[in-house]
Amino acid sequence: MGVHRFIGTSARDAMRQVRETLGDEALILSNRQVDGGVEIVAMLDADQQSLTGHERPPEPAAPSPVAPDPEPAPRPVSVTAPQEMQAFSAQLMNEFAAMRDLLDSRLSAAPAPEEAKATPATRLRQRMIGVGFSQTLVRELIALLPAEFADTADEEIDEALNGWISRQLAARLETLDANSDLLAEGGVMALIGPTGVGKTTTTAKLASRYVMAHGNRDAALITTDSYRIGAQEQLRIYARLLGVEVHALEGDGDLGALLARLMTPRRALLQMQRATPKRTILIDTLGMSQRDPRLATEVARLGEAGVPIATLLVLDAASHGDTLEQVVAAYQQAAAQAGTPIRGCIITKLDESARPATVLDILARHRLQVLFVGNGQRVPEDLAAVDVAALVHEALSVDSASPFGYDAATLAEMAGQTRQSKAHALSRDVVSHGRSLQAMFETLARRAPGTTLLEQLWTHGMSNAASESFAAHMAARAPITMAPGEEQALWWSKEKGSRRQDWLMPLVSLDDHGLPLPQTWLRHRLPTSEAERMRWARETHQSVWHLMAAPPAPGEMHRLSADRQLWMAAATASRQVRHQGERQRLVDLAGLADEVDQRQCRWRGRTVTMVLSCLPALYETRGSTASVEVLVWYARLHDVDDNRVLAQRYWLSNAVTGRDVASRLARAVALEGLEGLTRQAMRRLEEHGVARSDRETRLQLASGLAALATRLELCGEDWAMDVRAQLFNLSGGTRRRTGTVLLEALLQAFTARDALREARGAGA
Repeated sequence: MGVHRFIGTSARDAMRQVRETLGDEALILSNRQVDGGVEIVAMLDADQQSLTGHERPPEPAAPSPVAPDPEPAPRPVSVTAPQEMQAFSAQLMNEFAAMRDLLDSRLSAAPAPEEAKATPATRLRQRMIGVGFSQTLVRELIALLPAEFADTADEEIDEALNGWISRQLAARLETLDANSDLLAEGGVMALIGPTGVGKTTTTAKLASRYVMAHGNRDAALITTDSYRIGAQEQLRIYARLLGVEVHALEGDGDLGALLARLMTPRRALLQMQRATPKRTILIDTLGMSQRDPRLATEVARLGEAGVPIATLLVLDAASHGDTLEQVVAAYQQAAAQAGTPIRGCIITKLDESARPATVLDILARHRLQVLFVGNGQRVPEDLAAVDVAALVHEALSVDSASPFGYDAATLAEMAGQTRQSKAHALSRDVVSHGRSLQAMFETLARRAPGTTLLEQLWTHGMSNAASESFAAHMAARAPITMAPGEEQALWWSKEKGSRRQDWLMPLVSLDDHGLPLPQTWLRHRLPTSEAERMRWARETHQSVWHLMAAPPAPGEMHRLSADRQLWMAAATASRQVRHQGERQRLVDLAGLADEVDQRQCRWRGRTVTMVLSCLPALYETRGSTASVEVLVWYARLHDVDDNRVLAQRYWLSNAVTGRDVASRLARAVALEGLEGLTRQAMRRLEEHGVARSDRETRLQLASGLAALATRLELCGEDWAMDVRAQLFNLSGGTRRRTGTVLLEALLQAFTARDALREARGAGA
């Protein structure tokens, strides 16, 4: 008998303990939140009655005849509670009973468990698998997912992921160049693929496009399908409508002889104008299952024709992914054995596909070029050039609900939680890394001009062949051509090297935004005098602004200002300038400068706030009375969290209107570590034995790698985020966005690509 105290992790857990201990007749005395959960104080209903001396009144009996009252006896002292206490206890019991009923009613409906916040990787997996992409590609993309997405707000993450997925798919889908025309190039093209994918209709569509653009005199059609009923007649109907020749070749016919006759008809026929040399010939081949053992023999006819034939694989977008995988594998192997590798693919029946993502997945993973897209049966309207953005958008817009979706076991396997998935991880990762490396280097070649030169340096350095001509070739190369409207600049290192090194830091090219390019210039290969070097920068390199480690000579200052070229040079706090007629140190003039800008920038691998101030002054060199008008720039670098001043910087520049000095000085802060990063790259290349016998190549390669790593660290565009994710995935280490980490990752990327190339060569 007594009061019991129960503590549970939740109200439901505490009530369960009450029922197990006291039963359903328990009386709840209190219910409150405590450390560790919920506390409920309860007792048995009977115990409460014994404590209060209150018994429940019996049911009233039938009335009996009234008898006269007896003489009242003396009333003994009662040991029970008085009447007021009994009434209070009854009211308290009713209130406790009502509270218990309310609590029971609320606990009877189990609260919905809080849904765990989905990680970006989970969202990506659900998004892509839901619309039809394969687990193979999804794994590959999850491994490349940028770490920045972890900090993206919930209301923005879906849009950000869609954009990232679109960029990744677009980078993996190869298409014709915008200025190229496959049909206008002419030649013999054979459409291959399984039965029923639409080869005959697609052949007619291609012929129609050619006739509309170039006429019908020099085009011809050939069909080798002698098995399917009506196949030849269907192509003949299209040929009559287009006014082009059509030829049917039987199963044992000589394709080479027919092509030779069409491409170089006999002179007698030419004189009678009964024949015209055919410039474009389209072949509609016999459709065969990817499992048909005769497939290799049929495709081999194309290789034995004696005429170069471009094979175009036709893929049905409405087919199942496994079927498409088998088709691509079988036809690629047959075409390679025949000596006619697949030139590209044509997607058909896109309008019939419930999940276009499937065929895009196949094309992306096998790196097959997409030539045309078919959206219907109309000739020639329903054949269009490839719009990658539209294709990806259509694939991602599909409703993800499907009775053929993946179950929990498959999703667990995708997440690498089963032994089978781990058993295949090594081979899968090798293929995945190969595709990722290729896509990454292609992106760098587009977005970081000079990467191709860096690859040449790496190749030469790995060969370890001493070559004076190679160093001279690299020094005499033409600078990178910038896009229209963009300006090129130079980052000038110190004239004298550090005591810790016996080499001079090369000059580094900068783009219009002040980001370094992997194109550097060895100082000892440049003219010796400052005037000649500045003329080289102006005329050969075509620089229009400069970041310098020290101010140029007064004569060069005047020349740069006359050419409206901006220069900015680092200075020390003790550097003196003339202000209001007096020579004073820069540090003593800081209080007079006006604040002109405040922005965030990168400094020593972290984000800081730069507060920039400016003051006009006169610059004089020692022993000279001539003065040059300059601007003195002061920068305070603050911690973004607690606003502590971390460092101060000083610069001098000329006063050129229309030039954005603030953003370029922010780059100057970020580029302070470029020489140290080059020193680290030199040491790492030496450890790897790269360019062991060619110091010039090693220095130029080291500075180029340092510039590329710094560019990747500083650039905030989507492409740079994607490349950083690929590098971090390859290195498998830390994902800190610093130049040192990115340099190590780049070295591993170059080394891994060499290893994959060697493995591919050994396998061949």
